[in-house]
Amino acid sequence: MARELTPDQAGLFKAYDVRGAAPEPLSPEVAWRVGRAFARWLGGGRIGLARDARRTSPSLARAFSAGLHTPGVAVFDYGMLPTDAMWFAVRRDRLDGGAVITASHNPPGDNGIKLVERDATPVFQENGLPEIRRLVAEGPDPPDEAPSPAAATPRDLADDYRAFLESVVSFRSLPALRVVLDAGNGMGGVMAAEVFSRVPGQFLAVQFRPDGAFPNRGANPLDPRNREPLVRRVLEEGADFGVLWDGDADRCVFVDDHGLHLPGDFTTALLAPAEIAKEPGARIVYDLRSSRAVPDEVSRAGGAPCAGRVGHAYLKRRMRQEDARFGGELSGHFFFRSAGYADNALLPILLMIERIRDAGRSLSDLAGDLRRHYFTVDEESRFVPDPAIALEMVREAFPGGKVNTLDGLTMDFPDWRFTLRPSNTEPVMRLTLEAYRAGLAETRRDQILTLLDRARERTRTSSEQSTVRRDR
Repeated sequence: MARELTPDQAGLFKAYDVRGAAPEPLSPEVAWRVGRAFARWLGGGRIGLARDARRTSPSLARAFSAGLHTPGVAVFDYGMLPTDAMWFAVRRDRLDGGAVITASHNPPGDNGIKLVERDATPVFQENGLPEIRRLVAEGPDPPDEAPSPAAATPRDLADDYRAFLESVVSFRSLPALRVVLDAGNGMGGVMAAEVFSRVPGQFLAVQFRPDGAFPNRGANPLDPRNREPLVRRVLEEGADFGVLWDGDADRCVFVDDHGLHLPGDFTTALLAPAEIAKEPGARIVYDLRSSRAVPDEVSRAGGAPCAGRVGHAYLKRRMRQEDARFGGELSGHFFFRSAGYADNALLPILLMIERIRDAGRSLSDLAGDLRRHYFTVDEESRFVPDPAIALEMVREAFPGGKVNTLDGLTMDFPDWRFTLRPSNTEPVMRLTLEAYRAGLAETRRDQILTLLDRARERTRTSSEQSTVRRDR
């Protein structure tokens, strides 16, 4: 008989993957059940499996592989790989599905399971994940004896992965730049060491040794504290730019030669014109939080800007719908038709070198053109128990803007814009905001954050009053 999922185990099923604290509630038993459910949902076939360097990843990978061990399933074990390389393997080897044991940018005590089906199409809340959760809840418990993992065939793909990248960007045509690459003991160095050893220039490897404890910096590249070591190294070395990856290396974040952070939307705005030059009229996808710099630069280059819902799975679907050449997300995910509409975190580095070559200008010069016209502030997060109250309060406080409710609330005004939306992965609301004159972005940000604090207090007061009434 199957045991019902505990509330903590049920909470592991997020918008895009299975993720949470390990080994509890994300235990080997749960991993076994997810593996079995995934194999049933796929209908069997050839399934690939990889993992990151976290301390719990080997045991979770063994249990997940054992769960896959059902009639009609062949498992291919790729060992320790960046997530984007695993999705490349799913496509290269024409697998029916793939999984990576990883918690991406989460702290060391977490782990997770990312899933795709054929052609590296994401499995998420709108494509299969609810059904897999149901199968997990209905399925049997693991056998009492520790199950043996399914027969796995190690698959090395470094040479083919490098050849794929070189088919998109000719390594020999690139200038010899000085670039700092910070893997932060995550998976970024696993393929980067092989790839960039063949690219002209000097690539300074920082923390390339995988260590799932992340002893030198956190796995989240959007946390300014985690960028500080990279910024220092770029300035010390006089590098042309620096890059850091998240824990599973499917996202990359740039800092320029002055050590200034280049947000993901500015990176998209800089890379998109070059992609449009290679394919006039190309469609470029971006998430709706992005600066106006993205649609402006895409339109100026003769391309077609296509806004999409926040979240890598949603943007990958949008990429396929539009047959887009390139796409970018504020969080540092970058998507390519050449990569099967999936994300890749090495191609943007090669393309940035190519962009600097063609422009004949430094990255700080190129980014400066954007910074002088688009004044952005870092994304802010606030815990608000009732998002609906917060969205209503903010909308009423700023009348007259153009409203988009595709994902939370986006409002456009002549001199500023913002997006406020509930997170897909955490119990918080996220605010992104930009303005088109100096100082206004900070003012509007502070006004909205004050409203969010008031919304939280209003929810708390209503809850307390309700409790008093019940007590009476």
